[in-house]
Amino acid sequence: MKNGAYKLKEAASLGDGLDFKAGQDFEVVNEVIYMGGYPLPPHMQPMFYSWMAKNPKLFLSDTRKY
Repeated sequence: MKNGAYKLKEAASLGDGLDFKAGQDFEVVNEVIYMGGYPLPPHMQPMFYSWMAKNPKLFLSDTRKY
């Protein structure tokens, strides 16, 4: 995944009770995943990064340039 802000197009599940609603925001900065402005815990980073990289069709780019 490239650095930027992303939104889920539709509800999705990462498994193990990690369910997300359509429109959920994710941000990638230097291969670190953020949700709600906060980085995910280190032990969850590889799982989320891999999921996002393998499922790019689930996400819309929401990166804004001013």
